[in-house]
Amino acid sequence: MKKRCILLLIALVLLIPSSFSQNRSIVFLEKPWSEIVSIAKDQNKLIFLDAFASWCGPCKWMGTHMFTNDTVADYYNQNFICAHLDMEKGEGPELSAKYQVRAYPTLLFINGNGELIHKQVGAPQHVLNYIEMGKVALTPGQGFTAYIKQYETGNRDPKFMFGYFERLQNAYIPIRIPLQEYFASQPEDALMNPLNWNIFFRYTQDMDSKEFKYLLKNMHTFEKIHGVDSVNSKIFMVFSQVLSGLSRSKSFTEDNYKALKQKIRDTGYPEVEKIFFTSDLSLYQSQGDISKYLTLAVKDLDKYYGMDYSMLNQVAWNFFQISTDQKQLEKAAEWAKKSIEINSIPENNDTYANLMFKSGNKKEAEKYESAAIKLAKKARIETKEYEENLKKFQGN
Repeated sequence: MKKRCILLLIALVLLIPSSFSQNRSIVFLEKPWSEIVSIAKDQNKLIFLDAFASWCGPCKWMGTHMFTNDTVADYYNQNFICAHLDMEKGEGPELSAKYQVRAYPTLLFINGNGELIHKQVGAPQHVLNYIEMGKVALTPGQGFTAYIKQYETGNRDPKFMFGYFERLQNAYIPIRIPLQEYFASQPEDALMNPLNWNIFFRYTQDMDSKEFKYLLKNMHTFEKIHGVDSVNSKIFMVFSQVLSGLSRSKSFTEDNYKALKQKIRDTGYPEVEKIFFTSDLSLYQSQGDISKYLTLAVKDLDKYYGMDYSMLNQVAWNFFQISTDQKQLEKAAEWAKKSIEINSIPENNDTYANLMFKSGNKKEAEKYESAAIKLAKKARIETKEYEENLKKFQGN
């Protein structure tokens, strides 16, 4: 299998701010693997192995933003023997084969006998993610390998299965077949059980599965048990993901896209038009059909997302980037301003400021960019980009 680098869309709000001083970092031993294992055994500690590739962007991001964080560094230096190896050089290929490293970055926890205890693929974005990952590795019976062994010996308890699927996904292992097998072993009405609902809600994405069809057929009963918002968001998400998956596939055609939309419409789900609007908007954006994207957004964004501050801001920002039409920019400014009124955050203040500047209103641009900087500092978010925008608006 070709090794792949995990692509991450890291929003500014989630980044560890470089403007706040961090003095410590994870200390990685630069020794042969056999010595690292021997040290771990002597000290009765697990090895934390950062398995990376030199070309992997998320690996570099993690090294810069996470491994240099004081909280992460202190926790890992205290509890683990830390190592990092390029899996394509030196001892890397052999260890890559042994521990089945198929994507980068892969984070491994290995005992003093060289046995895999826990495994996670990708670059977690929050400090807390690293602490939780380390705690799982250190807790007997909770690591990836322990869960695999329990599954193989027949454990199918719903609570256990939720954790099992979570560990498979975190290790970049497909869950479709074991998920199908699990629900095939359950009676239909078992989906009403909160634990099974949690599994279904988190992991099921197949609109043709018997579980999803059962949900559609008994939607109102599910709403009484699990809540209207929870049920609707799950149905909406599955339909949206199916449409999105087709739009990105090589088999995409206008005809099969229309056929899939009709299949979804035939289910009788009341919010299909909102799903189609969202999917079409994404499709036009991915296809680079700017005219259709702008026209559709102006026509229906207020109808379907008029109170969603995040979506209003997202589309307003897209208009700022791709439109030069003054009326469209004015509409985008309305969306950004409404987004601020609903929930004022650095991002939507920045969006509105940029739209004001593009429209020639420097005073408003400076006012709202200053607000973005103030909000970002309060939330301990990186302010460099906002400050550069303010200088541009001020003409400095």
